[in-house]
Amino acid sequence: MDSEALKCDLFHALQNHDHSVMPKWKASCQEFRSHIAVKFKERLLRQKDRTEKKSANDRKVSELQQESDTVGSNIDAVALQWKVTDKKISNAIKSQESVKDEMEKLKAQEDTLSLEMVDVELERETKRRNKVLKWDAIKRACQIYKHNLDIHISLQEEEDRQEVKFSFFTQSAVTKDKYFVQLSCSDNHWKVEQIEPNVRREHFNQLSITTDPSDRSKVPDLTLFLCQIRNIFLKHYMKTGKKQ
Repeated sequence: MDSEALKCDLFHALQNHDHSVMPKWKASCQEFRSHIAVKFKERLLRQKDRTEKKSANDRKVSELQQESDTVGSNIDAVALQWKVTDKKISNAIKSQESVKDEMEKLKAQEDTLSLEMVDVELERETKRRNKVLKWDAIKRACQIYKHNLDIHISLQEEEDRQEVKFSFFTQSAVTKDKYFVQLSCSDNHWKVEQIEPNVRREHFNQLSITTDPSDRSKVPDLTLFLCQIRNIFLKHYMKTGKKQ
């Protein structure tokens, strides 16, 4: 409604009972009221829209916050898993290095043992050959002793030493097995185990032997010892028949 049409002297109109302007004012008031109602309704709609948008935004923000928290938790879990994986990889590498070192040590030990086995085998073969040569020499000596000195030699071989019995005057039944010496041989060292018959101390001291800390008699020269003990038997024991 045009506002110019409503301009009038309202006091004059009422005083003169001029009611022609009232419909205009009434219509204008209704129009204004309607306009206000429309604006108010529009404002309510805008407020409702803003409220709904704000609620939607709040929900979205909440959802985004939850997603952010979830993503953060997932990131933390992944980071922790990475740390665990890195630790496992580190431990696996250390374990692999330890196993490698252990294998190298075992390989070195195996090589050392192999070399030691070779050395032992060579040493055993050398000892075997030396033993064969030594017993061949003893056997040859047996024939010489038996033929020239009437000495019989019997051998008994054990794991780490040999026992040798030298029997004198075996061709006579009267003296057979009555005059002998029992010796042991270990690492090419001869030791007196038994003399039969027992000889007196002054005769024993005439023998070319030495005494070790265990009070065992060592024989440095076997041939000389056999000749000496045979002469002692002949000179002091066969004639008198005494056994000391």
